[in-house]
Amino acid sequence: MAVADRLQADYADGVVFADLSPVPPQEDVTRAVAEAAGVEGTPSETIERVADHLANRPVLLVLDNCEHVLERSAELVDRMLQRGETARILATSRELLGVVGEHVWPVGPLHDAGPALFVERARAAEPRVDWDPTDPAVIELCRRLDDVPLALELAAGQLRRFDLDELIRRLDDRLALLSGRASGDAPRHATMETAIDWSYRLLERTEQCLLRQLSVFPASFDVRAVEACAPPLSGAVPVTVFGQLVDKSLVVRLPGSGRYRLLETVKMFARDRLDESAETASAFERHRRHVRERIGSASRLDRWMSARLAAELRTRLEDARQAFRLSLDRGAVDDAVEIAVGASFLWRNAMGCAEGATWVDDLLELGLSPHDQLWAHILRADVGQGRGDHHQMFGAASSAKGLVDRTDDPAGACLAAHYDAIAHLSEAGQAKGRLAAALELAHRSGDLRLITLIEAFVAVADVAAGQYDEARAAVTGLDRGASEDGYDRFIVHWAGWMLGLAERDAGAARRWMSLQQDYLDRTGIVETWITSFSTAMCDAIDGSDVGTTLAHTLVLADREGYHADADCVLVLSYSEMCAGRWDVAAELIGTAVQGRFNATAHYVLYRAVLDRPLRQQLDPAPMTDAMVRGRARTPAQALAEYGITRAAGFHPVAGAVAERPREPIG
Repeated sequence: MAVADRLQADYADGVVFADLSPVPPQEDVTRAVAEAAGVEGTPSETIERVADHLANRPVLLVLDNCEHVLERSAELVDRMLQRGETARILATSRELLGVVGEHVWPVGPLHDAGPALFVERARAAEPRVDWDPTDPAVIELCRRLDDVPLALELAAGQLRRFDLDELIRRLDDRLALLSGRASGDAPRHATMETAIDWSYRLLERTEQCLLRQLSVFPASFDVRAVEACAPPLSGAVPVTVFGQLVDKSLVVRLPGSGRYRLLETVKMFARDRLDESAETASAFERHRRHVRERIGSASRLDRWMSARLAAELRTRLEDARQAFRLSLDRGAVDDAVEIAVGASFLWRNAMGCAEGATWVDDLLELGLSPHDQLWAHILRADVGQGRGDHHQMFGAASSAKGLVDRTDDPAGACLAAHYDAIAHLSEAGQAKGRLAAALELAHRSGDLRLITLIEAFVAVADVAAGQYDEARAAVTGLDRGASEDGYDRFIVHWAGWMLGLAERDAGAARRWMSLQQDYLDRTGIVETWITSFSTAMCDAIDGSDVGTTLAHTLVLADREGYHADADCVLVLSYSEMCAGRWDVAAELIGTAVQGRFNATAHYVLYRAVLDRPLRQQLDPAPMTDAMVRGRARTPAQALAEYGITRAAGFHPVAGAVAERPREPIG
């Protein structure tokens, strides 16, 4: 209507607005169009005569709501296009007309314009509204309503009854909440439920059935998942029916991703219809089995090792979460283990371990087979590594080793020994012997990725022991033979980066870090706060300011569920060490070790790159005194002394690190 109003002056005969929504399905649209155009007598009798009457007039014909009378609307438009070139037609429909010359303009959610519309309608409904479109609560409400204009209008009308926060809290029952009718609205726009029901009732039975099934997907999905989860459709091909739902705008295609989703309100409607049909249990079970089969199509070792598989799972992570919980609820514990193993790489390198810890705890409370117990303890050790919890890692590795003789799983045996070894990685002497045992098991497994992985950790142990030449030769050779997307390549790059830091070679450290970044980009694993942390360590070598990067690191870590103050103080200590201020570096170490580092890697970093050189430079008494002074303040206080905070718009003091005084801090 807005477009028609704007263009009205361009047409000598003006605009003809034909609302087709009252026309019963399968009936002729002739009468509605003729009445809208003021056509009487013989010209109003058939589609051909109405088309002839309008085709050569300077008029804009608006056909509103064609979806339920699609064939007859298309017939009228097609005949008008054949009979003249003067008239123009603007048609609204959930489905394309499919006529020659049709140009499509998808009308989707408002996105950035949604909050402005909501505030405008809210002020019309309740003049005392005192918030604007930038208010976080307004943005959250619009996001949860998918910025759908009708939903926003109906929600604004509820402000006579509820304040904004209460309205947001009630959105889980939005189909009942979003009701209210403005003057002039069609009855089907009185509530969101009737608006969606209008489209639902126009669907074929097979389309209704599949739409109900799609409501079990917790987030976006692809065609493969639709085919696997589709219920029997009376002989219809699921992908064909799915395409019809896309054409009818009930399924939204996410551009460039090969994935689709239901708008949240449509999903709620479809879920209600699913519950009414008594199909809920079978629908969720089909989804659960599909997720388990799709994740389990690769071996456990492949899932544990592969960044590519992890990146693919990340796009389906909500499916995995739902299927994991449902597997636990239904006693399908082996399926739950398979799904958890699929997520292990993500916990380790992309998402953080908090969720993984919960999953593993739940698994270990169940009656698992020895083989599943072995892998559950491997996952628990993995989580301990990611959280910097050596006791958990060592205990879980010991439990896993105790199960090896009861299973026939060479890869699992190697990983159990691997975690037992890296629990001692900051103590080079102990680590070497344990890594040798793990390497023997890796060779027995015959998997080159495991062999490369263990040898990369041997190189890290060499760095911790100060054997830099041996480490350099190892990582150079291992990089050439590492798998393209495996965890072994990730650790080879990390070992090379550690060596560059230990030798205080900025070029080498940055080169290895660049290789790791290329690996993350190529495999689709998104970088985390660790990337920012690692960049700051490289910058510290040549005296570059690390303040801005560390402030960014703190913010990223907070978003990802980590408190990284102690980790960031490690960077400050390393920066002071690179500048030759050994006592200040030792003092900062005393501060850092009061906190908890967020990964085993940072304990290794502390021992191999900082503690060892400091003890070589400082006598025991000055080293102890400096660390005691450092313990007088918290990591957060030390960061604040360097002007490093999480505050938005943070601007560090220029040269804050490079120009620190030589005398001890505090």
